[in-house]
Amino acid sequence: MNTGKTGIGRFFKGFVYAFEGIVSCIKTERNMRFHIGVAVLVILLMRFYGLSAAETAAVYICIGLVISLELVNTAVEAAVDMACKDKNPLAKKAKDCAAGAVLIAAVASVAVGIRIFWDYYAFMAIASYFARNIWLGIALAAGVILWLVWVFKTPADKDKKDKEKYI
Repeated sequence: MNTGKTGIGRFFKGFVYAFEGIVSCIKTERNMRFHIGVAVLVILLMRFYGLSAAETAAVYICIGLVISLELVNTAVEAAVDMACKDKNPLAKKAKDCAAGAVLIAAVASVAVGIRIFWDYYAFMAIASYFARNIWLGIALAAGVILWLVWVFKTPADKDKKDKEKYI
């Protein structure tokens, strides 16, 4: 079995690089941390809804799309920053368009989420569940607070220093 530059080792090395890119983006991009937190919360709360296979697939596609586009946006920003040391209107356009793609996917995902999850009876079931299991409600609230701290923990200048470590 060849595990050299053209074998299965190279194939699996690609997964390692992809995972490193995801971890780097989570560490350095506030918006990625926000999207990851929302995705986890949505996945946890999905159990309260009797979603069809199509609805479940739509939710996972939306999550994957937003997170993927955030990765692409980060890659575009890094490439533009590396190529253009000075202000350049084309660099701005590239970065703005990449950010716009994430925004469109996020807004569309919110619309899908509202369509799927806006259900009074499910809201009551969730409230009732956490009222009966107060410690789980406290844990959820603490989790949301920790998520917000995680998302906003890093000031913008620290984010820039962290990004420079990965260049």
